[in-house]
Amino acid sequence: MARRRWTVAALPVLLCAALAVGGPGAAGAVGASGGDRGLAADLGARFPRAGLGPGAVGEVVDAASGAQLWSSGAATGRMPASTAKLATAVAALTLLGPDHTELTSTRYRAADHTLYLVGGGDPDLDQDALGALAADTATALKARGLTQVTLRFDDSLFPAPEPSPGWLPDYYPYELAPVRALALVGERSADTALSAAVSFGRRLAAAGVESAAPSRAPAPPDAAPLAERGSPPLWQAVEYMLKVSDNNVAEELLRLTALARHSAANWQDGTAAVRAVLGGYRVPLDGTALYDGSGLSRADRMTPRALGAIAALTVRPELGRLLWPVFAGLPVAGRDGTLARANHRFDTPPSSCAAGLVHAKTGTLHDASALAGVARGPDGRWRAFAFLENGAVATAAARRGLDALAATVTGCW
Repeated sequence: MARRRWTVAALPVLLCAALAVGGPGAAGAVGASGGDRGLAADLGARFPRAGLGPGAVGEVVDAASGAQLWSSGAATGRMPASTAKLATAVAALTLLGPDHTELTSTRYRAADHTLYLVGGGDPDLDQDALGALAADTATALKARGLTQVTLRFDDSLFPAPEPSPGWLPDYYPYELAPVRALALVGERSADTALSAAVSFGRRLAAAGVESAAPSRAPAPPDAAPLAERGSPPLWQAVEYMLKVSDNNVAEELLRLTALARHSAANWQDGTAAVRAVLGGYRVPLDGTALYDGSGLSRADRMTPRALGAIAALTVRPELGRLLWPVFAGLPVAGRDGTLARANHRFDTPPSSCAAGLVHAKTGTLHDASALAGVARGPDGRWRAFAFLENGAVATAAARRGLDALAATVTGCW
């Protein structure tokens, strides 16, 4: 199984060839065409009337060169909400690789007949995978003549969960669950590791091995490996996380990214890894502050300049083999994910003309709305954009305004 890890110290070598053509912050490589001037004029007229409030900011750049095509407050930080997941995705793929996998395993200590279920940080662990691991474990135990064990679970790969600065108390357990290294995808209990272990124990019993209620304990060194189950490749978790904006998957990826640097699997080291990766890609980070991987923190700040530069990376051909899951995971306007018509996105004029043409990550808090992504213009060139508003604008109105601005970037309106 692929378990490739690159250190941030190696990033300059890793990214040198990829950035040789010119980083996303390189201005002036493309002269302003008539289409660019028209785009700038349209946005200049429409942005103040988009209904986003006086604090709205935005920028549009040529994705290939980074040349600025239009901007308003582009260096001003705003709460990014879930558009921050773009940064998390890019960092995870860069440090771990699209084919990276994690292991959930079982170990057995004969001295006290104790079975350990060990979490490996698999963000895609589901009931089917857990059931298969239980079946394999039961087979191995019965081969040893065992039909009863003491069950423990080990989620020590990640430290004990702690809220990030800026997380509201009512985020738990519905916006996200406390982040643990053993959790079933979609689980929103207060202790996801315990919930997974209880489910594992039931499946183990169904396979012929009984155990009492599980408890938390780290697996000792003398516990022998019994069975393991690999996760799907990382790219699947990245795509899913972006399409549906899953907060728990984002926070799990942030902690795996920290581990890739041989650092602690917490939000502090995770966000430090994200900033290091973005710096390696020459993403301008002035005015940015990250305290989590999901964008839930009310202390997070991202600028349109930074988000636009990150979005531009997703359509850079030289980075395609590494970052393609980010582009693939971006919701498509009026088609899927958080930009589907069912969510009333790009479903009425003037934005409906851009259905299928915009690939972008959404962001929504009760007082923040954002949209960041890419769109191909009539001339075939990719433009990267980011629009953010923080304030008392109603969510539905903000979304209509953001969609209309994105439609303007495509040139269809």
